[in-house]
Amino acid sequence: MTKFIEAALTSVIETEVPALSVEPIRHMEIFRFDQGSAERFIPWSKRDWNCGLFKISCKDAAGYAEYALPSNREFTDLVRWAAVFTRLKGMTVTEAVRYAQKQHQWGSARMQLAVSALADLETNRQQHITRKRLGSLPLERSFLMDCSEAYYFF
Repeated sequence: MTKFIEAALTSVIETEVPALSVEPIRHMEIFRFDQGSAERFIPWSKRDWNCGLFKISCKDAAGYAEYALPSNREFTDLVRWAAVFTRLKGMTVTEAVRYAQKQHQWGSARMQLAVSALADLETNRQQHITRKRLGSLPLERSFLMDCSEAYYFF
């Protein structure tokens, strides 16, 4: 697990924010970018990988995490691959992080993606941040849809 995710986990698990303890995750979205957009917005990824953005939302905030995964059979079907995240819907951020950390059958890529987006969600919620960009990537849904070859809302 990366240092960024470990640090984010510490604040998610140890911080008691009353509003977060009752605010459930309402929906999630995952975007798989087309090749040109992936190269433009996730330059650290390899050329033939599946790249995109995972978004987790509650009432007043959203958390984001980028992903880059090998283009193999396991990651080809976006809906099937991301379906495990549906179990997070309705949980609080703290519950969702604890749940995701125990899901070894998800594999490290999905677990880290979920925990990273959840940590970002908590940070944005605590600081009342509504992001417009993630690095150089604009976060407007219509823009993300234009850059995507696949999309899943759940």
